[in-house]
Amino acid sequence: MAKTSSESPVAEAVERLKSFVEEKEDMSVEFSEPVTAEAVAHLEKKYKLQLPPSYVHFIRTHGTFKVLYGGQELIGMEEPGFLRAAAPDPSDAVDGDDSDVADAINEALFFQRKDDDAVENFWCFNPRDRTPEGELGVVAYNHDETFGLPPLLGTKHAHHFRDFSTHIVTVIDDFIETYANE
Repeated sequence: MAKTSSESPVAEAVERLKSFVEEKEDMSVEFSEPVTAEAVAHLEKKYKLQLPPSYVHFIRTHGTFKVLYGGQELIGMEEPGFLRAAAPDPSDAVDGDDSDVADAINEALFFQRKDDDAVENFWCFNPRDRTPEGELGVVAYNHDETFGLPPLLGTKHAHHFRDFSTHIVTVIDDFIETYANE
């Protein structure tokens, strides 16, 4: 079946990534098996949290992915069963001893490393920032900075809310732009 212009931006970004990597020597993209509905239910029970619908759709449709170059991972997603296991120690963050920062880090689900050279920098879901549709805000955690608690919905700064779909399309497009001339 031919692709149509109504295909979702996420699916289009995944196809752009696959096509881009296919053209690069020594670069490959690996996708895990898609996650079943039963596995999603198990994860939500494990984390005591409803996962964002856009993330659930992604892992049920595509699985998780990682891009390798010469055997080294450039970008990738955590396996869904290890979302919280990837969380760094709250004391790693500046002001990490502050109980609000520590609590926020402990609640967050760390689903993707930010880059290939700093294993303690992650993108994560902030369970404190949920839309009425169930989407969770995506925020950055850098081990050497204060954990980024975004303005909550309903505040004048809520326009900074970033859901998983927006995030993953941006990450893929930024990756392609970064490695276009490599």
